[in-house]
Amino acid sequence: MSQLMLTQLGAGSAIWSQVNDVFVIAAWVAFVAALIVVCALGLHLLILTITFALNLGRGRRLEAALAAAPMPAVLPRVLIQLPTFNEPGVVCRSLDAAAAIDWPRDKLRIQVLDDSIDGTTEIARAKVAELKAAGLDAEVIHRTNREGFKAGALKNGLESDDSEFVAIFDADFIPPADILKRTVPALVANQNFAYVQTRWEHLNRETNLLTRAQALALDAHFTVEQGARNWSGLFMPFNGTGGVWRRAAIDDAGGWEGDTLTEDIDLAIRAAMRGWKTGFMPSVAIPGELPESVPAWRQQQFRWTKGFTQVALKLLPQVYRSPNLTFVQKFAMTFQLFQGWAYPAGAVALFAALAAMLLTSTQPWGIFAIGVFSTAFGGVAVFAMTMSGQLFLKRMPGIKTLIAFFTMLALNGGLTLSNTRSIWEAVRGTPSAFVRTPKGREAALDKARPTKGHSGLGELFLAVGAIAVAIWDEAWYSPFFALTVFGLALVGSATLTARLSRQA
Repeated sequence: MSQLMLTQLGAGSAIWSQVNDVFVIAAWVAFVAALIVVCALGLHLLILTITFALNLGRGRRLEAALAAAPMPAVLPRVLIQLPTFNEPGVVCRSLDAAAAIDWPRDKLRIQVLDDSIDGTTEIARAKVAELKAAGLDAEVIHRTNREGFKAGALKNGLESDDSEFVAIFDADFIPPADILKRTVPALVANQNFAYVQTRWEHLNRETNLLTRAQALALDAHFTVEQGARNWSGLFMPFNGTGGVWRRAAIDDAGGWEGDTLTEDIDLAIRAAMRGWKTGFMPSVAIPGELPESVPAWRQQQFRWTKGFTQVALKLLPQVYRSPNLTFVQKFAMTFQLFQGWAYPAGAVALFAALAAMLLTSTQPWGIFAIGVFSTAFGGVAVFAMTMSGQLFLKRMPGIKTLIAFFTMLALNGGLTLSNTRSIWEAVRGTPSAFVRTPKGREAALDKARPTKGHSGLGELFLAVGAIAVAIWDEAWYSPFFALTVFGLALVGSATLTARLSRQA
């Protein structure tokens, strides 16, 4: 080989080496930037947990004051709305629970807001006829289209009623008989309250590891997150069910709007911008059902994550112009609406780490330290919030709780691709239908899942590829990497198994 050819090969190799170094640096920069975002969101959770602890005494006093509100001399009229869509297995149970609520019959009206396209409507009508014969004011309002989805159904129901207060319960929830006697007096006594939110409990908490993991996360939300926000004067959202609204607040905020997938937080923010306050009663528990399969849960999380981003894009500019919110409230609301961005940050970190592993066999110790710190910090923040919620509810954590906790972390890592796509769709303005999440026994009757494009293969391919790269590069140093990959494999395999079983 001539000297010239050797020189050219050497020059080409040097150029490639420089290009490779640039890509490696870019990968590590992206990795660090993504983990900074993850740490910021973890810090947000930790601050909420500390805020909850610092305001716990005040919160107990606030709820005690709400619970002590006297029953009004003249009881107001209350409308109970039960939105349903293809829920034949639970609609009768929901109506029975609503009918059992302790409130004067001449001051109570029950609406089944039914958009079903299966046999739910006939079942609901038969049950309503039975209740009407027993003296209850009940009706089924069936729409032939799903315009506005759940928000559209709620809005449509209000057009034929002028009750002062509106209680909303999803079809899989079972409100206790004293729900109105424990919440309505608080609304009457506090004329600046838009709504009172209660706490969710879980009928099927112990069904499987997935439901136990979900229950842990929701317990933390309905104690630590909601408590920290409400008791410290921050914005506390309505959760879509298990709450009682003041009709005047709904109207003043502009009514229900169906242009996002999370109509509940949409209306709640608009009410907050109008100056309305909220009440929180975590001692009032309303049991409902959790998704019992990974595909159903994944579908629910996709909708919630996309909806939060839609609301952020829609309302945050107005939030920052609102004179009725402090800067601290606005700033906290921003973090609240963008908390789902931990998923795209996690996706960037994962792909950047894989790219760096393929391009180089070495990892700077600084990068290693950042990766370990961010993983540990995020884990500690989530652990502190989760366990604080369990202790508040007087549930002593044990081995089963720890297993459910790590399952929760892994499962959330497994949503990296799905929820990143949901945020991307929201940013692009890609519309999608409000897909009801089948719960408990209702899931066995559902024929709509898994939907097209949700086979789980994407998660499985990424998990297998990541494991292959890690083995090839001997990269056994990243707990963040390992937990995310395990979650991807878990979510992907469960989704694919469910899809294949339905096609069999």
